[in-house]
Amino acid sequence: MASAAMTPLIPVYVRELGGGLVEASLAVALYNLAAALASIILGRVSDGTMERRKYVLGGFLGFTVAGVMFYYVASVTYALLASVIAGFTTALCVPIAVLLITETSSEDEWEREIGRFNRVGGLGWIAGLAVGTMWVRFSSDRELFAFSAVLGGISLTYAFTLIRDPPSREEVRVRGKLRGEGEGGRLKGKATGPFALYLASTFLMFTSTSLGYSLLPIFLRDMTATNSEVFLAYFSSSAVSAATYSRVERISRGRSFYVQRGASAGRAVILAVFALSWLMARSKDGVAAVIVAMMFSGFTWAILNVAGPAAAVRITLREKRGEAIGTYNAVVSVSSIAGSALSGVVAQNLGYPALFVSAASLALASIPLLRVVGGGVGRQQPPEGAC
Repeated sequence: MASAAMTPLIPVYVRELGGGLVEASLAVALYNLAAALASIILGRVSDGTMERRKYVLGGFLGFTVAGVMFYYVASVTYALLASVIAGFTTALCVPIAVLLITETSSEDEWEREIGRFNRVGGLGWIAGLAVGTMWVRFSSDRELFAFSAVLGGISLTYAFTLIRDPPSREEVRVRGKLRGEGEGGRLKGKATGPFALYLASTFLMFTSTSLGYSLLPIFLRDMTATNSEVFLAYFSSSAVSAATYSRVERISRGRSFYVQRGASAGRAVILAVFALSWLMARSKDGVAAVIVAMMFSGFTWAILNVAGPAAAVRITLREKRGEAIGTYNAVVSVSSIAGSALSGVVAQNLGYPALFVSAASLALASIPLLRVVGGGVGRQQPPEGAC
């Protein structure tokens, strides 16, 4: 909820402090760079340890600090620093949840459990967007950052009292509660080749996402949208995501690569709609078209959130799952850095239509790689019930 109230405003706030499109996109890029570093560090240190609590608490604390900084900053430089802190600390929390899911549930339950986790987060995101939509109508952006900091502090306090480190692997085995033991990754032995191809497809897909969506708040404002309509666009996307997670869980189960191909194609179409809206309806009608397209984008986002991490773990050996999730999230963050850093340059020099067409092309380019990796995994799956 705190993240949804804060994150969409970062590029707009940087612009209000005197930055241009390049500085606004740089704020998003730095956010994602910090998230990439956090994912790499977490992936390497989390394998072989069950000390999860300190990472989650550190994430909530850092996000609270970032909200306080945004409230007090008066220059672009300090806003960029606050963005770095927010990105680094936010990335500490999500991979831990995925690791806990894969360690405590059987493989055929991964999509369902990851979907449940994302559905809870999605409901919080919707609540944050709803608050943000109303807040900016009656108060300033700066005060909304303070509200996010308060929510972060409440989350920190609640997490401190609620979360405890799980028992060690050996203790869990002794109690007979570690389900799915003996299920290595779908690919035995060397999984480097398929995993590398999957990371390449992930890089293309999320570079496309960042390239096409990083400047969406400013794009909507340039289309005559108000701040409330900016929040409404994000709200519509998140509402559809939360409402369709249960459906995504069912269609993704055991078909992680296939459904991601469909999501990539769908997002290419959505980006094309953005381009046409700018060319043909640069008015309130165009804003409405973008908001409707964002609803469909929410469904594709739900697919990527559920199928993406599940596929990354599925083609990785058990003892490397922490590193795999860390690497996967790092690639997502690095691709977001590349896309957000380029978005301001492309939009400023070539215009919004060129920006969205380029992003759509990258989304389509990820599909052949997903087809190759998905086919390889399918051929090497064990017989039904072998695990």
